[in-house]
Amino acid sequence: MAFKHINFWIEFAGKIGPPIFAATLVGCLLSFEIKLIHIVLLLTGLVFMGINHWFAFHRNQKGK
Repeated sequence: MAFKHINFWIEFAGKIGPPIFAATLVGCLLSFEIKLIHIVLLLTGLVFMGINHWFAFHRNQKGK
């Protein structure tokens, strides 16, 4: 069975997305306010997680 190599940036986004999201969420909850930078960071974390999920699970199913 051949191993399919994952793109570095896709893997990087998948690994860094959850910590960005979690740290920003904790920061929001501790400061009791949501600023624009918090929204941007939360969305960035979610986008990174979504990109990794799409490449890992849905991209390979297109050809089948």
